[in-house]
Amino acid sequence: MRVILTCLPYYSHMMPVVVPVAMALQRAGHAVAVATAPAMADALVRAGVEHLPLPHVQTLEELLADPEFAGSPGMPDAREESPEEQARARAQPGRLTQARAGALAGIFAREVITASQAWRPDLIVRECNEFGGYLAAERLGLPRAVLDISPFSALNLPFVHDLVNGQRVALGLDPVDDVWHPIRGPLAGIIPREWYPESLPISPARSYRPDAVTAALDRALADLPDDRPLVLAGLGTVAPVVVPESRQLLTAMVTALGELPCTAIIAAESDWQGPRPANVRLVPFVPLSLLLGTAELFLSHGGFGSVQLAMIAGTPMVNLPMFGDQPANSHRVEELGLGIHVDPADASPRVLAEACGRVLADRTFRYRAADMSRRILADPGYDVLVDDLATLC
Repeated sequence: MRVILTCLPYYSHMMPVVVPVAMALQRAGHAVAVATAPAMADALVRAGVEHLPLPHVQTLEELLADPEFAGSPGMPDAREESPEEQARARAQPGRLTQARAGALAGIFAREVITASQAWRPDLIVRECNEFGGYLAAERLGLPRAVLDISPFSALNLPFVHDLVNGQRVALGLDPVDDVWHPIRGPLAGIIPREWYPESLPISPARSYRPDAVTAALDRALADLPDDRPLVLAGLGTVAPVVVPESRQLLTAMVTALGELPCTAIIAAESDWQGPRPANVRLVPFVPLSLLLGTAELFLSHGGFGSVQLAMIAGTPMVNLPMFGDQPANSHRVEELGLGIHVDPADASPRVLAEACGRVLADRTFRYRAADMSRRILADPGYDVLVDDLATLC
C-alpha cells in the first residue's frame, strides 16, 4: 500500500501524530510520504520519513508576512467588545482558517495532485485541519481517511462550507450539500470517545493509543527538587507567533507560578526579558511527552495536542485558550473534571495562582485525569490503525 499523509506545515500538527502514524505504516512495510511545505523537510528527514515537498505551500510565518492574513486571531479587546461579541468572534473561524479551507486548500490540493502523478498513492490520509488532501483525494478518486488531531475544529465546517465547495468546483468536482462531508468516512480518533460531546456531529468509530516515546530526557531537566510539586507550562508553538498578547499571558504565568510552592518549568523564548522567580526554570522547549507523567499540573493554552498529551499522562490542567479550537478544548477539560478553564482576558497573576493552587490542592482532578489516562492506554495502538487503513484499499 502506498499512502500520502497531508499536514499543515506546523510542527505541533506534524510531529505528535502525523509522523508517528507514518512511521507505523513504514514498520508494516507500506510506502508512505508526508506532503507539506518545503520548510518541514529537516524535521521529516530526522524522523526518517519521506517528504513530498509542495513548493507553494507556505508556513505560518510566511503567511503572516502577508497583510491579507496578518493580525491576531486571539483575544478580542475587552474594552471594545461585550462578552457576547467576544464569544461570537471566537466561534467564527479566523482568516487563516478560512483561507486554509479556501484558496490555500486549492493550492495544496493541486500540488498533491501533481506529486501523485509520479508517486501514485493508493490512499490519502489528512490531518483534520488540512483540506487540500480531502480535495485531492476527491479529484483523484482515491479512498481517504482523517486523523482527528483537533476534534472541535469540525465545528468550523458549516462556516467554511462554501469555501470548500468553491475549491471543489475549481477542481472540476460537483459541490456537496453535506457540510460534514470532509470528515465523512474513516475518522481516526487519538483520544477516547468520552472526549466527544453531543455538540460534535461525528465521532470516530475507533480511537487509537499513541506510540510510546523512546527518547531520553535531557539530564539538565532531571535534576529538580523532590520536595514540591512539578508544574509544566507553555503556550505552544503557534500562539506566540500569531497572538501578540502571548507575551503578556506568559508573564502572568511566570509570575503566578513564582508565587506557589512548586517547581515550574516554562517554555519561553531565549531572549526572555520578563520576571525570573527562583522556583521557575525558563527553557526554549519543554519535552511534554517525557515530563508530563511526573508533573502535578500543566498550565497551557489548551491546544488539542497539549491537552491530549496531558490526558495520556494523567496530568490535571489549567487552560488559557486564545483562538481556534482552544476555547472548546478548555471548556471540555473543565466539563470532564480534568482541570480549570481561565478566560485569558481575566488571567492576572492572582487569578492564575488561585486556579493553579486549587488544582494542586484538590486531588479529585488528579483522579479524573488518571481515569482518562487509563482509557487512552486501553485503546489499540497505531499498528491497528495501519491495519484499519489497509482495509480501505
